[in-house]
Amino acid sequence: MGCKLERIIPFYEIDKKIVNHLFYLFDRNLVVESITPLLEGCRNTNYVVHIKNSDSVFLLRIFPINDESWKKEKKLLTVLKNEVPVQKLYFLSQDESIELRTFAIYEFAQGITLQSAINSGYVLEDNLIRDIGKTLASIHNHTYTNTKVGFLDDNLEVKSFLPPLETWYEMFLGENARDRLGAETVKNIEKLILANKENLEQMDKQVSLVHGDFRPTNILVHNGKLSCILDWEFAMAGHPISDIGQFFREEQYLNKNLIAIFEKSYSEVSKIKLSKNWYKLGKLRDLVNLIQMINGENNLLEKYKNFEKLIVSTLQNCY
Repeated sequence: MGCKLERIIPFYEIDKKIVNHLFYLFDRNLVVESITPLLEGCRNTNYVVHIKNSDSVFLLRIFPINDESWKKEKKLLTVLKNEVPVQKLYFLSQDESIELRTFAIYEFAQGITLQSAINSGYVLEDNLIRDIGKTLASIHNHTYTNTKVGFLDDNLEVKSFLPPLETWYEMFLGENARDRLGAETVKNIEKLILANKENLEQMDKQVSLVHGDFRPTNILVHNGKLSCILDWEFAMAGHPISDIGQFFREEQYLNKNLIAIFEKSYSEVSKIKLSKNWYKLGKLRDLVNLIQMINGENNLLEKYKNFEKLIVSTLQNCY
């Protein structure tokens, strides 16, 4: 359901002195005792921050330079706070000490990422899958009518539309993707897309708020329960099945019972009813994400090797 991949943007290292300065801007009474880098993730830089003479713990996030996804995330956290477990945002600013990057101070949500738990031997439990299904349905209940898939502005309205889904596969099958996948795999992808033209057209007719990166690295668990959904930078008006496909991307941690529990819990809450072949359609939709990523310019060998494996597995599942 996830894997340890190379970062796309290098981790931004700072020392306690700079962190203390950033927290002084937030609250002059707070003195930092210790900082701990959180190395998971591919873009943002995160630190756990402990405060002197206090039990208070915060999360400091530093966004990539010139990144403005925080504007959308700020609005999302406000809209979703009563429906979805999200972090509370305390402070947001920029500062010269971090080269005018935007930084945010959040409450520290208890728990560890689902990916970390799995890597440590955690076995997925029924109740957790049930919570995830209901939570994802709550996100998707924020639907967009009479519109196309597209990117959101700071008020969560669609600001730019995207072309039909069926065109994305060919668009992302660039030279890098073709070289890394080989001619036979590319041919199988093209055959699959042609055979599923109607399914792809149907996906374009269902548009809702989507998380956009609904993987175990962005799901926090505590004592076996879902405690927080993290990192909303890729949220958009999209295909709800895309989040589902991302969550079920890797199958070695799953079984038929867990898939059935997810289907039932999602359907209990969602305004959008799952089709009978929803699991296969989730794989089909996630395939375009994998193609886009394997077409990257960076030399991330472990990452591309894993994507190739997932693409071949997806093709086997979809035929």
